[in-house]
Amino acid sequence: MRVDTPRFGEVDVPEDTILTFPCGIYGFPDVRDCCLFPYQVGLPLRWLQCLDDTRVAFLTVEPHAFLPDYEIELAETDAADLSLERASQAAVITLVTLLHESRAVATNLVAPIIINMETRRAKQVLLNDDRYRTRHVIIEDWGADNVSLDQKAR
Repeated sequence: MRVDTPRFGEVDVPEDTILTFPCGIYGFPDVRDCCLFPYQVGLPLRWLQCLDDTRVAFLTVEPHAFLPDYEIELAETDAADLSLERASQAAVITLVTLLHESRAVATNLVAPIIINMETRRAKQVLLNDDRYRTRHVIIEDWGADNVSLDQKAR
């Protein structure tokens, strides 16, 4: 599939890399097909580029890169929706927010996106776990001393 995006220009997206969100993404119910693009090679950050509306893209992170103890208790209904039979089939990403008032980088640990890597079905789920917040800071100050976000995330 060839798509023209504001951020990446015109790109070829192989059909077998498209993620399908049957229920959409919270706040974006019509977003159904997406793909992941690296933010920068070697970093755990990825762009979740929507293919239904190419103006929409979300910065995401692999949360275990910053929080190795991050645990997800996936509800049986969510696992069934994703056709997940074992944890090794799943990948987890979370949405990133740049907190301009504090210049911190945060991620939403309450609503991770779970991807069945075999079927490419994806779903954003809600966790009922008091340990996690919607704005969990993973980088304290991405602007200190003119250091870029890329350098801070290493």
